Amino acid sequence: MEEYKGYVGAPYNFVGISKKVNWKDKDQLQPHNVIDLDLKSGTIRYEIEAVTPVFVSEGKREGGKAEAFYKNCYGHYAIPGSTVRGLVRSNVQILSGSSVKDDIQDGRLMYRNVANGKERIAYNDILGNKPKQVGGKSLSVLKHVKAGYITRRDGKYMILPSVIDRISRDTGEMNYYIVSERKIMEGRYKGFEELRGMELQHLDVPVDKKTGSPFIKEIRKGRVHYKGKPNTAYKPYNREVYYLLKGESQIEAIRLVKDKTEGYEEKGFKKGYLLSSGYMNEKKVIYVIPQKDENGEPIPIPQEDIDSYQRDYEGKKNQIENIDTDFYRLPQEGDTKPVFYIRLGGRMYFGFTPRLRLFYDKSILDGLSGEQKKEGVDYAKSLFGYSNDRESYKSRLSFMDAELKRDKGKTDKDAFLILSGPKPTSYLDYLKGAKGGAVSYNQDFELRGIKQYWLRAEAEKGKNTGNNENVASRFQPYNEGTVFEGEIRFTNLTGEELGLILWGLLLEKGSNQNIGKGKAYGYGRVEVRLTGLEILDQKALYGGHTLCMNPYRDETDKKDAYISEIKEELSRRLGRDIMGEPGIRDFFLMKDTAKIPNSDRTRYMELGEYQSRVRDLVCLPGVEDVIEGKPAVSQKSNKGSFERKQNPNTSGGNGKFQGGGKNQRRENGGKAGGRSYSSGGSAGTSLGDLMKGFKQI
Repeated sequence: MEEYKGYVGAPYNFVGISKKVNWKDKDQLQPHNVIDLDLKSGTIRYEIEAVTPVFVSEGKREGGKAEAFYKNCYGHYAIPGSTVRGLVRSNVQILSGSSVKDDIQDGRLMYRNVANGKERIAYNDILGNKPKQVGGKSLSVLKHVKAGYITRRDGKYMILPSVIDRISRDTGEMNYYIVSERKIMEGRYKGFEELRGMELQHLDVPVDKKTGSPFIKEIRKGRVHYKGKPNTAYKPYNREVYYLLKGESQIEAIRLVKDKTEGYEEKGFKKGYLLSSGYMNEKKVIYVIPQKDENGEPIPIPQEDIDSYQRDYEGKKNQIENIDTDFYRLPQEGDTKPVFYIRLGGRMYFGFTPRLRLFYDKSILDGLSGEQKKEGVDYAKSLFGYSNDRESYKSRLSFMDAELKRDKGKTDKDAFLILSGPKPTSYLDYLKGAKGGAVSYNQDFELRGIKQYWLRAEAEKGKNTGNNENVASRFQPYNEGTVFEGEIRFTNLTGEELGLILWGLLLEKGSNQNIGKGKAYGYGRVEVRLTGLEILDQKALYGGHTLCMNPYRDETDKKDAYISEIKEELSRRLGRDIMGEPGIRDFFLMKDTAKIPNSDRTRYMELGEYQSRVRDLVCLPGVEDVIEGKPAVSQKSNKGSFERKQNPNTSGGNGKFQGGGKNQRRENGGKAGGRSYSSGGSAGTSLGDLMKGFKQI
């Protein structure tokens, strides 16, 4: 490993997940409907003061543009009780060594690898990416990817095969045709005139002044490239067409299906769909998919694969500029859409571009330690409640809205920010190997920890991301100095449990916390202060012979004693001082106002920086490294150990695809050749955040 010269950083980091879970005895959970004179009930009163401008959304926009600040049922501006509850619960989980299993939506993530190096080679092997001569030019052909039609029947998704199983002997399982957009625009294809008037990926305007072509020919690294002017208004589409073949795999004419298109079949034309997928740099091809086989046997798609696609779709549909959500949306009941797919290792990969997303070998929960995977009741569940298929337990806490108390006004200008957060497919952030090195979901890994945003010295005011409302959020926060006042009501807590709630709410002296929108840019940094702790005097209320007019006693000054009680109990369980635990230490370092890193260490990476970091396998620096300004470390020399391990259920031989000979088992009912594979497992950051609830406090 060697020092990495480029920038690697993020507005967030991770605090370690406790390998030891502090379980509670379910039989000793405190009842809700029993008066126990030894337990504590009462009210915690607190203030939240904005150190930087703060905004908590009501979930709708004002005037069609800016989001509205939350108002409670009384019409008062407030921080919702649910928001404070989420903050305190997350803190309690970390501080008490509680389980995080139920807060992680398990599943195998998907990736599409278009990076350089061994990872790209492995990815291309899986899809069968090979060059093929089409019309005298070399085009990339994905020999293991097929095309068909996805439909939904009786609530279940399936793929209907096309009438063509494969187009030629040398294109593998490929059963669709490739048409060059460049040649269409240059008028070099006769019979494609109708397509020049369609919405293409590049503008049909002269770029090369010498030839008048809309593309300039360039030689880069010994390869020919054609550079055109991207059509920024382009959106992917599919259209029903007639096409005329020349030989096995070359199309010589296309006609759009219109009101009057009779007679094309008599001229040798076949029916199908023209599909132009999402824009990608230097991609200049469109695809023709033969019509579906009405008598073909449907191929069912496993529900878990549908769920994975749907989560990915929901995550990116409002994040990517100019995305056509209808194009990528799964069909409704009875509808049918052209689709690409590949059957691999018992999985169905499908999508609306031939470069499909693939499943990793391991699921997210594979990264938890053995004790974290167990079922049981911990401190967090015993306080905040839980419910599963077998049983449930109600929370002993109620969080009231924290209403606006001191109004310092709203900022003069709206904040307009891209608020998409880190995603679990970013393995260089989320995962670590046995020795802390770079691994993906294809190797043995540990989840790096619970995500926390860094404190920022000040908010990035006036930051603008353009005018695309789909990829950015517009809001007007309250100024620093604004104060909100709230309450937490509790019932039947032990002294240590009360101490844990107080600790989770207030943290340590000098701590600040993050709340609301824009945390990555410094918004929502707050200080939480205790203003009152009232304990119900059960003996005075129920044990006396006279009417008790004020059964509450003020124990605000006992706050530190209660917190010390839980620290001592957790240290006893652990066998050492809880404050010395790495995860606890890192957690409080990230909340310490005296340890705020320079903002140039906690900004998002630019695209080029991120790509370089992935190429050189540079993990996100740890909490202490960021604070101390230590450089990141490259593990490029260890890249060989980053290969996917062979899966005995899907791999064989040398780990490469094996051709489907006559006597070889075929994976999809005798139609597709059997295969095995290996993959480097690298990935770009997916916009579909499948690690639902995995702590973005």
